[in-house]
Amino acid sequence: MKRKTLSFLVVALFTVTAGMAAQVNAASQEVQKQNLPSIQAQANASQPIPVALPTQAEIVMKGGGKRDGRVVQIDEKVQQLWIQLGQEKRSIPLGQIDKIVFSKSAVVYRSNGMPPIRGDRTPAKGRPETWRGIPINAFRLLDPNKGQAEVKLESVLSLDKLDSIRSVMVGDGKNKRQFVVDEMQFDVQKKTMAIAATPY
Repeated sequence: MKRKTLSFLVVALFTVTAGMAAQVNAASQEVQKQNLPSIQAQANASQPIPVALPTQAEIVMKGGGKRDGRVVQIDEKVQQLWIQLGQEKRSIPLGQIDKIVFSKSAVVYRSNGMPPIRGDRTPAKGRPETWRGIPINAFRLLDPNKGQAEVKLESVLSLDKLDSIRSVMVGDGKNKRQFVVDEMQFDVQKKTMAIAATPY
């Protein structure tokens, strides 16, 4: 009799344990499903935003002088900007730069290789954006010759704002838009930068 009772208790305990495990597993899967959109949103946020630099820029110095050329490198570690004009390449300390103004009429290469021209020929397809407080090392120039670059904005913009920027980039689904940089400024003390860009 004792053996039957003991066997019954063991079977009952096993059944209850299995049932609890199934419930815990189901609850865990439900939590994972609920968190999936959040995880996906965070993953999207960490993806850099592609931007294009026009091939001609005017570097306005804090002392009032100006330099012209193509921006070919920004080095956060040594806090230097490199520009190229013809075959000549020169560096400028970021702390001496008031702002960089990119020419409205200069060639801009899209990420697909096509070169649109800004200004009257190619009207903007969205409102200008200004992103402030970007860590300088969050900006990366991928192809200096074509001005192809990317910037990570997850540290300065909300997920909703990043989604809004990405929706502008997608456009109507056929003709993807490209953010073209209008101006740049640097804060060497905070090691941050501001970028003004317009989608074309």
